[in-house]
Amino acid sequence: MLRNILLRGRAPLSVTAGSRPAPRRPWRHAIAASALALVVAGTGLVVPAAASGAAAGPGAAGPAEAAEAAPAAVSRLGTSGNTIVNAAGSPVQLRGVSVLAPRHNAECPECHPRPISDVIDMTVSDGWESDVVRLPVTIWGSLSVEDNVARYVDPYVQQAVDLGIYIIVDLHHVSDYGTGGVPQSAVSEFWDYVAPLYADVPNVIYEVFNEPVAPASWATWKSYIQPVVDDIRAVAPETLLLMGGPQWSTYVNQAAADPIAGNDIAYVYHLYPNQGEATAANLDAKFGNAARQIPVILTEFGWNPPGEFSDPVVTQGTTSGWGIPLREYLDARPHISWTAWIFDNYWKPQMFDHDWNLLGGEYQGEMIKAWLAEQPYASPCASHAAVGATAVASSANSATSGAAKAVDGDCTNAGRWLSAVGDATPTLTITLDAPTVVEQIDVYSGFVGGGSVNVLRDFAVEVHTSAGWQQVADYQDNVLGLVSAPGSAAAVDQVRLVITDPSDYDPDVARVFEVAVREG
Repeated sequence: MLRNILLRGRAPLSVTAGSRPAPRRPWRHAIAASALALVVAGTGLVVPAAASGAAAGPGAAGPAEAAEAAPAAVSRLGTSGNTIVNAAGSPVQLRGVSVLAPRHNAECPECHPRPISDVIDMTVSDGWESDVVRLPVTIWGSLSVEDNVARYVDPYVQQAVDLGIYIIVDLHHVSDYGTGGVPQSAVSEFWDYVAPLYADVPNVIYEVFNEPVAPASWATWKSYIQPVVDDIRAVAPETLLLMGGPQWSTYVNQAAADPIAGNDIAYVYHLYPNQGEATAANLDAKFGNAARQIPVILTEFGWNPPGEFSDPVVTQGTTSGWGIPLREYLDARPHISWTAWIFDNYWKPQMFDHDWNLLGGEYQGEMIKAWLAEQPYASPCASHAAVGATAVASSANSATSGAAKAVDGDCTNAGRWLSAVGDATPTLTITLDAPTVVEQIDVYSGFVGGGSVNVLRDFAVEVHTSAGWQQVADYQDNVLGLVSAPGSAAAVDQVRLVITDPSDYDPDVARVFEVAVREG
């Protein structure tokens, strides 16, 4: 790792973008080791010769020695039309993760924190293939901007240069702006210091304001932020800027109609399951249509099933019902870049449990890792012993939401069994094709885009063996969209849900995506 250096009294880091090798895959930027490393005078920052423009001279290190010591070269990024491009003008799709804001790294009493430098190293090791890391910079309280940056930004910028990846310096305000909110002067104070500091470092991208909330007016927001952008451009004329907008950075349609003045600006959208299903129709309306006109990057998205690793409303979702459809959508639109939220064991929806075990299955961690490596990830909902089995329910809400939907391998909203309105105690019985030793029964319920009020509230899971029916689990006051009941040591030929309180929502019906029967 590069040496940490104090910001006070030193010249800004100076790196000039150079040429880049051919991408390792379409639309993804390539990261390749340069043949020579230089030290930028007065900073202690090691940069690759390919980026600095310097040539090897007499006495230069041999190729093997230089390759071991040199960081990788990256290209200066900009925009062209609706795409992010490299210095050669070729399209780039950035894909990576956000890490925890370093100021908050020791706040979780039940977590085992790791140094942020170690976490950033993890994002490019052990099968993780992040091209970019987003670094939130939170309100600094009593610290000056200079001290905040010296302690919580600069070491990680240098680390990104060393690793040969991009880093998004994200001014992580989540608040109203202007009158009654964050004053424009506070945003200007930060960028007046930071913008010139890394203006010549091609690894660094600036996210100007994470999530302005209100006023919910693009015109008001534009008049607030345009002077800040103008000031940044005066000292950092080529740094890629990421521009959020009102209502937690969801105003890209308004940005497409009335862009911020200036060059090399990409527009930010933040997406979570509470905004609805990850269908093309919904996502096009949110940001996909705008992305045909302006560069768009999702600097936040994420999900976890309801429970301790998800917040009560915004991030509740599953890999099967929301994550996989989102991946399919974004993979088909490589002009949209993204950083997933959050590569952490504390802030929600995290990718690791409190002990840094990667969360898999319907949690997002394993799927994001596979996605970054361009590896397949199968829906846990789609393959189990009851797919296609005979299912009979006490009622159905419509002809398209019958009992068979509970065993169709589809955990989207369209793949649910819904009981009829007025059926206060609905039941669902599944007959397996053959007696099966069952290890676990996963019950998925609720609504993608809803919350815990939509899930099954009070219900029992029963299995039928040669000895008859037996209850294996009973849930009361449930708020989880995915529960896992134990199976049975004896072979099971039927599984039944007996529901005594369908939901806390009106209409009060049972909403079951899938009853996934896992063989022992």
